[in-house]
Amino acid sequence: MLLVEPICPERGVRRSRGRSQRLPRLLLALVLPLFVLLVGERAWAYPWMIRHDYTSCSTCHIDPSGAGLMTLYGRAQSEVLLRTRYGEPPADEDPSKLGGFLFGAIPLPEQLLVQADVRSLLLHVRPPSPAPTVTRYMLMQADAAAGAVIDRFRASVSLGYVPEGALGASVTHGEEHRLVSRQHWAGVVLGESEAFMLRAGRMNLPYGLRIIEHTMWARSATLTDINAAQQHGLAFSYVEDAWRMEVMAIIGNLQLSPPDLRERGYSGYVERAFGQNLAVGVSSLITYTDTDLATQAPLFRHAHGVFARYVPVKPVVIMAEGDFLMRSSRDASIQAGATGMLQVDVEPIQGVHFIGTGEVLNNDFSAQGASLGGWLSANWFFAPHADVRFDFNYRNVPIAGSRAGVTSLLGQLHVFL
Repeated sequence: MLLVEPICPERGVRRSRGRSQRLPRLLLALVLPLFVLLVGERAWAYPWMIRHDYTSCSTCHIDPSGAGLMTLYGRAQSEVLLRTRYGEPPADEDPSKLGGFLFGAIPLPEQLLVQADVRSLLLHVRPPSPAPTVTRYMLMQADAAAGAVIDRFRASVSLGYVPEGALGASVTHGEEHRLVSRQHWAGVVLGESEAFMLRAGRMNLPYGLRIIEHTMWARSATLTDINAAQQHGLAFSYVEDAWRMEVMAIIGNLQLSPPDLRERGYSGYVERAFGQNLAVGVSSLITYTDTDLATQAPLFRHAHGVFARYVPVKPVVIMAEGDFLMRSSRDASIQAGATGMLQVDVEPIQGVHFIGTGEVLNNDFSAQGASLGGWLSANWFFAPHADVRFDFNYRNVPIAGSRAGVTSLLGQLHVFL
């Protein structure tokens, strides 16, 4: 929270000068958190696959709620459905082979899943004057992941390198050039239909739309992104027919020290598909920490919301999420707010996506406290295992009794093996 002493007219020019000297600091305080969010890594999750009749994620990902390491079937579908096709494919082409590890050059047993992701970013941020414009190139992601599918046993582990960011996933010390492990878990499939799974370890929190845009407020305000917000705990999932659900008992991020900073609680969602073109779900999360980073005091954190995915016509997918937010401390003080997003993804040609997103965040339900954001994005899966993405992002946020806007341009190249 930014606290600013109001202008006192009786102090005249001297107070005005003091305020003008504080303005760059206030703008810097505004821009730096946004910049830190924008430079984070992105994992792989595409809930707009509902346009291809995939209402659940477990067929393509080893994680039953989606994102990250893909199954052999998921790799095959990435080759068939994701990338642009240049003319008709050869009749004897085997998409599952080209979609395989290292483009199928090294055949792997069905029980072993291996994947490597590299993503780079060119970032240009223009904050309000007099804060400086920032232009940077950086390595966003360099992760390797492996998984095991042996009878009813499932396991997944990832290890990566980051030059900066993703502190919550760190396994080595230091602010720069660290190793990170976003996920590492083991589980067992249960039931005659194998619709249930019980897992233990560090996992993505089951909540809301599992989108790659982890900097959107629906993910960053609820602390449920798939970049570095994973937690350790025990998760139980169910995926069958029109239903999918997962609930997780959170014991905290064991890679975070000291232990007082770790959250404990639960997170979960339930989603129901109505046919092949509509899915609606609800989410809930409550956690407690002995020491909140912002307040340095014990804190309960709540997030409860609804989300939906809809395909009005096959080239178009509409996704929406709305979340109620609440933070309460031991002294009974409560801060309530909300966040929401609406996204439209249009794929006029296979592999070419044009995306528009609007979002809002209000931490205290006040008119002057509402932050507004908009995204215009283009994503092209131009080759096997490769895509390029461009984003224009504008955010207008309250600061010191007025409002300020931040414009960001992002260009990304992603390759997976």
